[in-house]
Amino acid sequence: MIDPLPFIRTLMANPVFSLSLAVASGIMIGNIKVRGIGLGTSGTLFTGLLLGWMGVSVPKDFFIWNLLIFVTAVGLLSSRGIVGIIRRYGYRFILLAVAVTGAGALATYWMALLFAASVEPLLVGGTYTGALTSSPGLGAALEATGGNALVTIGYTIAYPFGVISVVLFVQIIPALMRIDIPKERLELLESIRGGNPGDDSTSPSAPFTLISFVLCMIGGIIFGSISIPIPWVGGFSLGSTGGALLLALFLGARGHIGPFPMRLDSKVLSALRALSLAYFLAVMGILAGPDIPEILARHGVVLVGIGMVSALVSLMVGLVLGRMVFRLNWVLLAGAIPGAMTSTPGLGAAIESTGCDECSAGYGATYPVAIFCMVLFTKLIMNALG
Repeated sequence: MIDPLPFIRTLMANPVFSLSLAVASGIMIGNIKVRGIGLGTSGTLFTGLLLGWMGVSVPKDFFIWNLLIFVTAVGLLSSRGIVGIIRRYGYRFILLAVAVTGAGALATYWMALLFAASVEPLLVGGTYTGALTSSPGLGAALEATGGNALVTIGYTIAYPFGVISVVLFVQIIPALMRIDIPKERLELLESIRGGNPGDDSTSPSAPFTLISFVLCMIGGIIFGSISIPIPWVGGFSLGSTGGALLLALFLGARGHIGPFPMRLDSKVLSALRALSLAYFLAVMGILAGPDIPEILARHGVVLVGIGMVSALVSLMVGLVLGRMVFRLNWVLLAGAIPGAMTSTPGLGAAIESTGCDECSAGYGATYPVAIFCMVLFTKLIMNALG
């Protein structure tokens, strides 16, 4: 009798096979809905966590590669209304970014003081950057503490649960608040078109060209790598993800760069967006999966709770300020809150839950200010706890 285990092990050692298995199974799980609520593509994050815990591994480069494709496609898809949206709601997005990051920072600092007797403060401080899923914040925390390993541990503990919190938030809140998403989307589109539903754009889409898409990615990486020195904050840069998203929004709104069209076929861009989102969420889960049991065993569930509280406080402040005070359209707010948390997985969940790419206009409007605030607040927390 032939033993199938060696063959199965060989297949699972192939990163493309194991990653595709996580995507396929995650999408099937995500399609299961309870009272109209389902994980959708975000299900690949959970199957990735399971496979990672079981010992499956994939190269880290898979993550940034799929992430860049995703944000570039999203930026080009949603670029048509970005100028009008920022003109109309600009100051609200700035205040939203400051409030969301600031609320998370205050919650983290208060809990660091509350649990100071039982948990290392810098370990708690690291959970702030993980709870808001902010890599720039992690870099700032490491710089402020001289590379203290406790910061990285706190980040690693809180990160998966921060992602889960924001993904579930954009799925559950519309159902709880009975938000009519199709109506919200229609109202947003009409406001973008100046009240004329028949006018979809000022220029037609061009057939998809790979050179235009790749040039947008390359330019985004270069743009995101530019570091600007700011007093009391240090070097400030958008990173590859932020650079690619903002440049795609700008170029898509412009329509072209020289002879290269940037307002590309939406069907192709939507397919690229869906494919890359599913794969980068699965990669994230597989990379995080192996560390979670060991970290929980060593540090307990207290840090998980602290990270989740920080994430939920930030989310609720964003909801109250954005929806109840500023009366923002839910489609925009569903993207703006993850943008204020610098959470790209949250943007993917927002796009899927609302069924439209205009979410990324809100994401792109809050993201730059949020990165600045994350770096500033992280350094303040670390200096206070140091």
